[in-house]
Amino acid sequence: MRKLLPGSVALIALGLSIPAMAGDLDVPGPGPAYKAARPVMRAYDWTGFYVGGNVGGHWGTDKITTTTDAGFEGSGTGTGAAAIDAVSPTTLHPKGFIGGVQAGYNLEGSGGVFGIEVDANWLGGSAMRTLTNIPVISPLDVMTNSTQASFLSTLRMRWGTAAISDRSLLYVTAGFAFATLKTTDTMGHFGVVTSTTNTTTEPGLAAGGGFEYAFTDNWSAKFEYLYVTTKNVGTTIPGVVGGDNIAVNHDYSDHIGRFGLNFKFGG
Repeated sequence: MRKLLPGSVALIALGLSIPAMAGDLDVPGPGPAYKAARPVMRAYDWTGFYVGGNVGGHWGTDKITTTTDAGFEGSGTGTGAAAIDAVSPTTLHPKGFIGGVQAGYNLEGSGGVFGIEVDANWLGGSAMRTLTNIPVISPLDVMTNSTQASFLSTLRMRWGTAAISDRSLLYVTAGFAFATLKTTDTMGHFGVVTSTTNTTTEPGLAAGGGFEYAFTDNWSAKFEYLYVTTKNVGTTIPGVVGGDNIAVNHDYSDHIGRFGLNFKFGG
């Protein structure tokens, strides 16, 4: 009995220590370890109506040519019309500030982001030239031409891709344009000055592309380039001498670079 007692006490102590040791061991359970699911970030959706504003610059090109009535004489030589038309062609470059507002709608789908946009912009800057010393024409003869683009509106379709990231939109755009041009053409012949000033809004086409980034669910910023070409503007300098006229043709186009800020409804 005395021999069994120390052994029994040792077995009891060992039995009590085994659960405690097991508690200190990291024994994997029968199933896979559980891990908390990562939060899923919602992809940005470009679909919706938006409004915004833009500022930038424009660099216009006005190619000017003339067609003078054949009866126009220079110093009695009868070659005045040809002389004027030979030296009158020139290219003016009105440039300046552009700013305005835009509104549109985007629809995002599996084929990209499709949209339509309309804008209205006000332009600054004008250009002018003075032509003197026309061959075989009186030294007193002077022709002046000036061009100013004051207003531009476009209605364009847009298509873009968000392949770079869900908030980045790389797009191309094309559509119709309407530009308001003010032209002034003057001819002084033997000290008699006649001129014509014309302000007209002409239709045209616009095409370009840009990049837009949505930095919140409602606000996005963009940079855009547009090339605009309009219908030619024809004016007439009347009755320069003996009732002969000088028809002036203005072939206008414009390069536009601008930054814009848009607010999308229902972000």
